[in-house]
Amino acid sequence: MDETPEKNASPSASPQQGRQELPLDTRLLSDAVIELNISRKNVGIYPPGHVQITRSIDQAYVILQKLFEIRSEMTLGIAKDTLLVGQDYLDRKNPVYRDFALSLSQRGIAAVTFISGMDRDELVRFHRVITTKPEDIRAAGGIGKVMSDAGVPHVRVQAIDYSSFHLTEEKEIVHSASRPGEDPGTGKWQDFVSHLVAGGLASSGQGVALKDATEIDPGELARLLNERAVDAHTAVESYDQIITDHVRGMAERKQPSQEQAATLANMNDLLRDLHPELRKQFLSVAFRHIASSSGSSTSEDLLGGFPDDMVIEMMRHASEEGKQISPTLAGLVQKLSSVDSKGPARPGQEYSERGQEKPAPVISPEHMEKLFDRESYEQYVTSDYDATLKNLTQDSGSLPVARIEGFPLEEFAETLEDDRLDFQIGRALLAFIEEDIDEDDYGEFSRKLIAIVPDLLKTGNFELLLDAVETLRRHSREKASQEVSALAGEALKIFSEPEFLSDVVNSFDGWARSKGRAGAGFLLALGPGTVPALMDLFSVDEAPGGRRILFDLLSNFGQPAVDEAVKRLRDPRAYYVRNLVMLIRWTGSQATLPYVKPLLKHQDQKVRLEVIAALLRFKDRDGVPLLREALRSKDPDVSSQAVFLSGQFRVADVTGDVLSMIKKVILFEADYTVNEEIIRALGEIGDARAIPDLKKLARASWTFYPARLARMKVALFESLGRYPRESIADLLKIGNRSGDERIRRICGKLAERKAR
Repeated sequence: MDETPEKNASPSASPQQGRQELPLDTRLLSDAVIELNISRKNVGIYPPGHVQITRSIDQAYVILQKLFEIRSEMTLGIAKDTLLVGQDYLDRKNPVYRDFALSLSQRGIAAVTFISGMDRDELVRFHRVITTKPEDIRAAGGIGKVMSDAGVPHVRVQAIDYSSFHLTEEKEIVHSASRPGEDPGTGKWQDFVSHLVAGGLASSGQGVALKDATEIDPGELARLLNERAVDAHTAVESYDQIITDHVRGMAERKQPSQEQAATLANMNDLLRDLHPELRKQFLSVAFRHIASSSGSSTSEDLLGGFPDDMVIEMMRHASEEGKQISPTLAGLVQKLSSVDSKGPARPGQEYSERGQEKPAPVISPEHMEKLFDRESYEQYVTSDYDATLKNLTQDSGSLPVARIEGFPLEEFAETLEDDRLDFQIGRALLAFIEEDIDEDDYGEFSRKLIAIVPDLLKTGNFELLLDAVETLRRHSREKASQEVSALAGEALKIFSEPEFLSDVVNSFDGWARSKGRAGAGFLLALGPGTVPALMDLFSVDEAPGGRRILFDLLSNFGQPAVDEAVKRLRDPRAYYVRNLVMLIRWTGSQATLPYVKPLLKHQDQKVRLEVIAALLRFKDRDGVPLLREALRSKDPDVSSQAVFLSGQFRVADVTGDVLSMIKKVILFEADYTVNEEIIRALGEIGDARAIPDLKKLARASWTFYPARLARMKVALFESLGRYPRESIADLLKIGNRSGDERIRRICGKLAERKAR
């Protein structure tokens, strides 16, 4: 690996430059990426402290240590779904490499560097970051801030900077065809991104070619649209053209091409992350094409290209706009007909609902027949489904689907299980109360909906429960009839009952591994009433910060969670108090400090250090003296943590104190580790007063441990980025005379940056 050029790659690195496969003898690097990807997934799936996390972290750590024996750092560049080392691509067809690259690029990471000295806990914390939802990272201030707050000094990331994108050649705006060697299905998506980039990201100055800007993935493009960094009107027009091409292609081929399917999948990912008002514009375009081709196989295929939730949202918007379509019928029929009996459910679909099953008795034959009187029924239902649905309206004690020739009854028997029946019934009841019905019918349907809520909770149907809450709340505000609004308000009462809120938290805990995000969304919708029970759950985990999904959920509650945490600061469990202070530091404000400061006298050292971190975070005047005291501690663990906090919060006032801790006479190899920690902390602070001492370290030559000295010097030159440009001139001269190629390369980059 020493022959592989080290370079911080970014999505802007041209794919056409240096494109060659790495030699096959880089087995160690491959093993490292594989183990990193496995441990990343385990951290995201299992609760803190789980044996599966420990096992996979240990395996990844061992591989990384072997790499660090060869070189002190390993840098991976990320270009969407591709990993780079220097200017060389790792195998682009390897699904593990692609998976790991996507997990990084979706969180705004252009390059990641693993640095010798990293411990297992740091690796866990890093994985916590890259398994955090991209939107949560953006809300927390971006990947740079999240990494800084996470406390991973031996993992450094370079964030994607979309502000630097600009076009280098106008002719690159339109691609007539996919480039040679390009994966099928990327051409249309790249055309779409290219068109938007041409209108929204172009700017003067240095930038990247448009062909590189098209590495933007759907999640990032959604962010740019939401933030108005690119033109939404242009995006909708381009989307219209893509759907037009899809319809035209279907008319010619009778089935979607691989490229069309891939493009629609990318578009669906984009739509899912868009702001609701923007998504509405896109779905309106899609609905227009579906309606204009209704009754044809093209319409059915186009509709089938969307996940169920988007179809329902599309039909709801159409109804609100007064278009000639029944949202109830469209939503129900789509649920009944969206699964191909010869294959698995399409992406985004959780259940294999068919419609041939006999519905629960809460849906009367009269109301089912009402669906068949709607104006656009024939446009959405084939003759086979017509017969099936009409059989459902018959009062027969036997299963009507058994009378349909060729229907694979056994294959769909599982859809009669309680959880799926509850889901089907709940969806149907929500569809009915969306109709313009009188108060008697509304009261009947809403009561039946509430009756199945406990069962929906037991089976973890959080998304449906969230739909129910939001629908009833909207009806309580917006229904024209005061009587219906009052009935909606009455139905809502169950969702605020203390016993129910406790049951929701218990259900969330039980389903956290498989349905944690959906459960968190439902809890947020229910409001702060769930915070006390969630805080009880938070007390169970002893690891720093507890379970990530629970910590994130409590953080999203904001001040109510902070207030509840403050009430519990006298808890006898030190680990719990530490985590409460961590939550307050992450979520609270300076106003919470009077409640936190008394913990400076806590018997547990970790609690006291976390309080100091909170004081520094909120810039309290007592923070610096306490940090200085910790730096002078005789306990090496305390002083080491204090050095880290100095860099994390960039406390220039303690520059002299940190400098005084440098080991000038090296007696033990571990002294170099201490110096590297100090050097990195000073680099984060960027105070020019540190330069004279750094020059002495850079000139050091004799040692019992030459390899460690060389590694320390590399860390020193890598830390110079935040110092004033003029202050590092002499250090750059020293570095350029170094016999270490890595140091000369770092100095070259710093000089280029200085020239700009």
